[in-house]
Parts: sequence; structure tokens; C-alpha cells
Amino acid sequence: MKRLLYFASDYKIGISALLTDQLLSIHRSGTYVVAVGSENEQEPGLISLLKKNNVRLNTVSRLDDHADFSRLVNSILEIVKKESIDVVHVQNNWQLAIAFAVKSKLLFRRRLEIVYTLHGFRHNSPIKSRIAQAVIGSALFMATDHVICMTEYLRKKFRLLSYKIALIPLGVKDDFFLQEHQPPATGCLNLIFPAQFRHGKNQDLIITAFSRYIHQSGDRLSTLTLPGNGPLLDEMKSLAKSLGIDKQVKFPGFMTKDEIKQLYLDCNAAIVASNSETFGQSIVEPFVLGRCVISTPVGIAPEIIKDGENGFIFNSEQQLVDIISNLKQNPEVLHSIAKRNFDRRDIFSWDSVTKQYNSSIIRTEP
Repeated sequence: MKRLLYFASDYKIGISALLTDQLLSIHRSGTYVVAVGSENEQEPGLISLLKKNNVRLNTVSRLDDHADFSRLVNSILEIVKKESIDVVHVQNNWQLAIAFAVKSKLLFRRRLEIVYTLHGFRHNSPIKSRIAQAVIGSALFMATDHVICMTEYLRKKFRLLSYKIALIPLGVKDDFFLQEHQPPATGCLNLIFPAQFRHGKNQDLIITAFSRYIHQSGDRLSTLTLPGNGPLLDEMKSLAKSLGIDKQVKFPGFMTKDEIKQLYLDCNAAIVASNSETFGQSIVEPFVLGRCVISTPVGIAPEIIKDGENGFIFNSEQQLVDIISNLKQNPEVLHSIAKRNFDRRDIFSWDSVTKQYNSSIIRTEP
């Protein structure tokens, strides 16, 4: 079995909660994995959690600051030599440059494979997206041995690298798998879309569609919850007020993952209106909890949602209005969809994802 060096932190974040979840799962699987990250952490307790689970963690000061490149290369090189590393898994272009420099310094003294997870490439901007695809694609062609794409959407965007690509989704936090199925309440609609308030997320489309449904149906009990913060938050609050539905649209602000999980359980349908998603945690999290997901055809949605059977795909405001109206008139649909999704949720457990990872990346045999 190959020995893995896993970059567990990211730019402006430090040790990441998502990467910590994956790292712990890889460690549990029996893979020899060594973690590297900066001294910062996305939320308190992540570093302690890794140490508590006996994960080998190397802290490299200011790893994610995009400065002092030579020092960082030498620090990673020492870890690679000391731990006899075979595979380096990086999460962004800065880390890729460091890993490639390390590989170059080793020359032919050691075979070192580089794995890159493609998390994003400015996909909400058409012009920036094309430039980013060209630049990132060239770097991945020259510097990597394996590229992990989380969705078919990403694989198609980088199809010239298909011989390097492994299609492996992200997992969902273990806490989401702890409870038994809780059927959604159906007395009224409780809709949710947690996301940053910025261009491309399209909370305005959801608010306007919800307003049209409210005024057409006279439903004054159903609610729409929009957690998150961002530059467009005040504008969206004003929109809801101008449409006369501010009492039915909730803006709770930034919320922790546990708080979001409870909101999903309290809702009966999640809506995703983004122009684009590389994966879509806001798609898979309610899916895993056994909730109906209504989404534009972005990220993982087209791969897991069969329209009308275990969720809904929409492309326009009118389609969203029609879906919301149909769900209110046919509450039994919410129950059947919820059960179907809950029964399939294990495809997004980290242990399931790690089996694919080990088969494709770590072990030479399936």
C-alpha cells in the first residue's frame, strides 16, 4: 500500500472541516496517511480532533499564505523523505506548485505521485472560467498523476485529462448519518437554501418564485429560510419586504453545520438555485437526511436526482413556482421522495467515498 501525504488545509481557511472529515475516513480505512497543514483552523477543535484520533499531523507555519515558497518546499521535502511518502494529495494550485517543486528536487531518487482534487475554477464567470480552465488544465497536465473530479460536470470540463481523472464525490459529515429517518412534516411547506449571498446563487429567483406562489395560493403558513451572509444579504431582505412576504422569509444569518443540519430536518424541501456548482453540499446534505431536493441542473444534481421521482430539476422561475404549488397540493410526494433519498444516502458516507479513493488512488489493485 502506498504512503500518503495529505494537505488538510486551504487558502484563507487553515485546517478545513471538510478535509478533516475526509482525512479521518482515510485514516480509519487503514491507509498510511500523514497530514500537513498550517497552524490555523477553519473552526475550533479540528487540530485537536486529528490528534485525538492519532492522525500524524505536521504543522507547517503559514503554509497557506502564498509566500516564502522555498521554505515551504523544503519543509514538505523533509516530510516526504522522513515518512517515505509515495503519494502527495493537494487541494489547490499553491499546494500543487509546492508538491511539483518537491518532486523535481527528488529527481529520480524517488517515485512521487501527485493527486489534485478539483474544487473549483471560477465557474460562475464565463470569461474567467475559460481562462481558469486553460491555466489549470495546463498545470494539471504537466504536474499531476491523478485528478479527482467530484461530478460529471467537472470531468466534462476537463475531458482532455480524462486519462488522469478519477470520478469520486465528496462525502457528508458523519453526524448526518446518526439518526433514524425523520419523515418531513407536511402541514405546510418549509423550504430552505443555505448559501452565501452573492451573484450566481440566485436567492432573488427563489424569493420571487415563492412570492408568486404565496400570492396565487393565499398560503400564509409556509416559510422560506435563507441562512448565510454575504454582500447581497440586505438586498434580498429588501426584496422580500417589497414583495410583501418578509414575515414568511427568514434570514437567520451565518449558521454552523449543526444548526444547518437541524434546519434541514425541520424543513420538508431544499431548493438550490445556483448558476453553477462544482459539487453542491447544499444538494447532498438534505438528500442524505431524507429530504426532497429541488435544484437547477448543477453540480451533482443531474447525477442523483431523477426529476419527479426523488426530487425536481428546474430551469426557470415559472418551473419553480409550479413545483412548489404541486408539492403543496400533493404532500404525499414529499414523503415518498424523502424515503427514496434516505435509502440511497450511503453513497455519500465518507467510508463509501474512501473505498473509491483507496481503490483509485492508493492501491494498485481494486
